[in-house]
Amino acid sequence: MEDIHVRFRIGAPLETVFDAVSDHERFLSNARTHTTIARAGEPDRNGRGCLREVRAKPLLRFVEEITAWERPTSFDYMVRECTLPLRHHGGRLTFTREDGGTLIDWTTRFEVPVPIVGGMIAAVAKRILARAFDDFLSGAKTRLESAGAARAAA
Repeated sequence: MEDIHVRFRIGAPLETVFDAVSDHERFLSNARTHTTIARAGEPDRNGRGCLREVRAKPLLRFVEEITAWERPTSFDYMVRECTLPLRHHGGRLTFTREDGGTLIDWTTRFEVPVPIVGGMIAAVAKRILARAFDDFLSGAKTRLESAGAARAAA
């Protein structure tokens, strides 16, 4: 079983950060990853019940369902399909006001139920996913803090 925990601070208001990070199509897309909404959620398009399809180059695909939605403080998700032999035990993002900005805690737990090499595959996947989480949050930080600085200068 592998646990990933990424903590990240963005210098922007809680609601702004939550809205940006929960905009799955924009947040989970970059040069290597593309995300689309396969089914809209409730009460928000990105909310509970939303199915998002995440494709990472070259061959990785996840279909994830938003299983809990508490705007603007948290949401949970579960991987429902994956090109890897992955057994997902859930992921959660929480958002907390901190020193004029927002602290994000992103946790997920999974295992790779493959005899003999599953633990090794899971350890590699853990490193790759933790880096991807950090990259997505770094991109959001750059966008949100730049936008905040531009508004302050205007």
